[in-house]
Amino acid sequence: MRDGSKAKKENVRRQRLLAAQANPTATEEGERNALVIGLGPGLCSVELDGMLRHVRCQIPVVPGDEVCVMNDAVSGISPRRTVLIRTDPLNARREKVVAANVENMVIVAAITNPPLRTGLIDRYMIAAARGGIKPILCINKLDISSDTSEVAGYDLPMVKCSTKTGEGIQELRDMLAGSLAVLTGHSGVGKSSILNALTDSEDARVGALSVETGKGQHTTTASRLYHLSNGARIIDTPGIREFGLGPVTLDELKAAFPEFTSERCRFQDCTHKLEPDCAIRDAGGPRYEAWLRLLEL
Repeated sequence: MRDGSKAKKENVRRQRLLAAQANPTATEEGERNALVIGLGPGLCSVELDGMLRHVRCQIPVVPGDEVCVMNDAVSGISPRRTVLIRTDPLNARREKVVAANVENMVIVAAITNPPLRTGLIDRYMIAAARGGIKPILCINKLDISSDTSEVAGYDLPMVKCSTKTGEGIQELRDMLAGSLAVLTGHSGVGKSSILNALTDSEDARVGALSVETGKGQHTTTASRLYHLSNGARIIDTPGIREFGLGPVTLDELKAAFPEFTSERCRFQDCTHKLEPDCAIRDAGGPRYEAWLRLLEL
């Protein structure tokens, strides 16, 4: 677990880097504000004046970024209000921003096909807390398995869905109305199918689950942003099998376990591991075991 003061310094450093690139308003002649939709080599897709445009881009941007465009090129980026960050799979010491300015993170999971991975859900919740994003747990494929007892201990908004029967789709659509959200989850959990159901389109290509391994094919290869008729906008991210966090602070861990309230402990900064008379440690259970695993990061 990383030291809280170091985490604060990292956040300050990140904000300074963003501020150095910032150009929050279109002030120069011919400069216009745009929203980044998708990425490409040396280019990015932006929503500009209600239309999709492909412009040159030499500044590191991600879907959800608010940028300025001038002469068919990105000339500046506004400070990010929220961020979804993971460690780079190729370099654990380097952070990679996945999406920006999102209000909600929809964590899509399935009970079976592929099997439920609560550890990945926990990691997403920490990333949401770290980036200032509200997490929503979406349990998909209820038509295959409706036993959701394994996630009963989570204290966060939850919706149970099936794209085959349509159950829960309207509820999820209503939860996201008017907001910018990011769709995350393990490969094969049906993120693209949920996106298709939410948008009533086939724009999000659906990938089959690998029969040989039971692991989902990586259908989405780059983050993209989609619009819903109720004003919601959704950033779809590539399906993953691992989500690196780097060191985690105690405050970040607490934010991902809201059910572990301080009222249940004698100590304000209880780690629920060695302190005496800790009600959370004495109660045990799957969520407590998950806490201990993450405490070692």
